Amino acid sequence: MKIKKSLAAAIALAMMGTVSLSACGSDGNATNADGKPIIKISLIKRSTQIEAADMKLTQDLEAACDCEIEWEEILDTQWAQQASTVLASGDVADITIWGYNADNFAQYNYWEDLSDDLDSMPNVQEYFEAVPEAKMFGSDLDGHVWQVPSDYGNASGAKWSSGQNLMINKSWLDKLGLEVPTTWDELTEVLTAFKEQDPNGNGEADEVPMLINQLGTAGFGWWSPFLLLNGTGINTQVITSAGSQGMYVKDGVVNNWMLTDNFRSVIEYYHSLIEAGLMPADVLTRDSSLNTADISSDGVTAKVGMIFGWNTGNFGDLSDQYVSIEVPAAPGVSYEETTWEPQFQDIYNGAAVAAGLDEAHKAAALKIIDTFLDPDISMESYYGDLDTYIENTGDGVYNVIQFQDDLSTFGLADRGLTWVREDMSVTGDQDKVLAEEDGSVYATQQSHIGENDLIPMYTRLSAEDNTTVSNNNSTIWNYALPLISTWIQDGGLTDETWNEYIETLKSSGLDQNIELWQKAYDDTIAAS
Repeated sequence: MKIKKSLAAAIALAMMGTVSLSACGSDGNATNADGKPIIKISLIKRSTQIEAADMKLTQDLEAACDCEIEWEEILDTQWAQQASTVLASGDVADITIWGYNADNFAQYNYWEDLSDDLDSMPNVQEYFEAVPEAKMFGSDLDGHVWQVPSDYGNASGAKWSSGQNLMINKSWLDKLGLEVPTTWDELTEVLTAFKEQDPNGNGEADEVPMLINQLGTAGFGWWSPFLLLNGTGINTQVITSAGSQGMYVKDGVVNNWMLTDNFRSVIEYYHSLIEAGLMPADVLTRDSSLNTADISSDGVTAKVGMIFGWNTGNFGDLSDQYVSIEVPAAPGVSYEETTWEPQFQDIYNGAAVAAGLDEAHKAAALKIIDTFLDPDISMESYYGDLDTYIENTGDGVYNVIQFQDDLSTFGLADRGLTWVREDMSVTGDQDKVLAEEDGSVYATQQSHIGENDLIPMYTRLSAEDNTTVSNNNSTIWNYALPLISTWIQDGGLTDETWNEYIETLKSSGLDQNIELWQKAYDDTIAAS
């Protein structure tokens, strides 16, 4: 199974301005012909996922809430654009799953504070008591609970992996008699051999030694090219809100790696690879579908030597040729200084309830969320209909019968709402197997992370500070990301242009952002 998570939508939402409208709700507390509440649920999903209305899940939720569910299913590729319209109008659905993050809750007052509703949601209450990090993730520093997040626990490979992997074609290495590269210089030598020595053996010069993902327009997300910074000694944490903005912490002091010489060295290294023909000249501007096609190739003959990605399952039928490897050390950096994205609890955006619902609709909405966290329903949400695609074999063990057919999944996977308790486990999930296998590679480099060198994933800016940071970031991203992309692809990075870049970032508010994230970090550590 291949599940790829993306923070692109969440990051894009963080860029929106602050408004103070009241939530309108979906359809004015509508009821059906039987007088039962109609609960509109906006579900942000992938194109490969089955329609929620066709799942047994819908029947089970409706039976629990004694209501009718009207699903609004929005593709994640479209959500970032649609969200701006929704947030501008305030017309949020009765329940939204996956769509909103802490930045949105800080900027808008459209959602119900669930802190005083926990008594009516026993599963949620149990969840927050068992996993206090989940409550912190869904709350602000003042104790308001704005969402019930998901935690896939033992069902997720992320418990054993950061979800960030540097993967190389081991079959090519073996054929060419090469070792796994441990330094940037060795990596260049390997990629050069991939280009020149026909490792796929088809007699054509069709190998792509390395591919990296585009930078995007709003920060640094999953599988960012700048994961290579871990080889310079900076821990990136791109899966967090702070890390996606380039923030990192060392010995309790927050800084931004866009201002560092480490960052410059990664830019210059990537440009050297392009100059040597070891990455496509248009690697940061080409259509992403071309990368996908190259990575999967024809399923028989591999074309790509190395990528950052979720796990070796990214390569489909070619996955057996690939392994995850530790990040190579930059020049002058010892192995003990290298690091890697940490393992993390797989907790992230879940369900939020619209403010202003009448008593019947609010009660139904809360019941739906609470029922999602029932063990059987959680598994059904993630994997598909119980007893058809997932089975409860007893003693908290669930077995995946079938996850997908022609790449269409039978469940909502990480776009539903799930809590996998500590006494639950899942068998038959190949993605989990791959995640554990790939993630174990980084245990030693992860052990290099110092005690005060991680920003907790639930670190939150205050509403006022979030607005300031978001406004600053609008200017920063519009200036920096196109320039960085140009430097990587076309060159032109000199001492003069670098100094100008640094001064522009600082004058655009990056120093202020660092101060505000330091404050948020200190407050979070104190609250923890």
